[in-house]
Amino acid sequence: MIKTIFFDVDGTLVSHKTDSVPASTKRALELLRENGVKLVLATGRDMSQLNKLPVRDIKFDGYVTMNGQLCLDENGKELFGNPIDEVDTEKMIELIKEKRVPITTIGKEGPYINFVTDQVVAAQKAVSSKVAPIGKYHGEEVYQFIAYGDRNELKTLVDELPNCKLSWWNEYAVDIISKNGGKLAGIKKYLELQNQTLDDAMAFGDGENDLEMLKAVKVGVAMGNGEEHVKQIADYVTTDINKDGIYNASMHYKLI
Repeated sequence: MIKTIFFDVDGTLVSHKTDSVPASTKRALELLRENGVKLVLATGRDMSQLNKLPVRDIKFDGYVTMNGQLCLDENGKELFGNPIDEVDTEKMIELIKEKRVPITTIGKEGPYINFVTDQVVAAQKAVSSKVAPIGKYHGEEVYQFIAYGDRNELKTLVDELPNCKLSWWNEYAVDIISKNGGKLAGIKKYLELQNQTLDDAMAFGDGENDLEMLKAVKVGVAMGNGEEHVKQIADYVTTDINKDGIYNASMHYKLI
């Protein structure tokens, strides 16, 4: 029996063709909640970004944010935090100061960036988001970095960060998180706190950073608009986000 469903945001709940949550998706979420299923976001975004998206008007039972780095309850209270290792943070701050690579730094207070390029603008536009404001590091805990640029060049960053890994979400952008992090790590922690297991969970996603969670939960659903390698590992491929994907999969599994 599915007790909790985890939802990616971009391309899964929010359509960037319409910059909205489809009406059928909203209806599916309402029916799932009425049937006692917990609804949790599992996203690479932080709360300051989520509060600017259409999902802000929907009630969720929890938030696995920044690719599992910071998990919150329905009221925004911290359940679990996994900041990036201090040594790796210091190395990234040096890169930021050198301005070799555009890098967004994200802590609990939200994101800021060191400088902006056309690739930064293009990547953020693809997910209907504004570029973070220019800012400086002041010693706060960092939960996620976002680096922008050529993919082959960015891949070398991980060689300098032994305690981190990369999570791609755009051809020009990659999230940098703790090596023991990721959406799946955050999901496991959330479920543990709910006295549930992965066998109680279902997940919806469309991109590379959804692969781990889709493979691990009881039922992993890929959106019809998702990347091909995501569809290949999913238990079920539903229709496009703009063609009632969430609603149709919920009906298929008799959850609504």
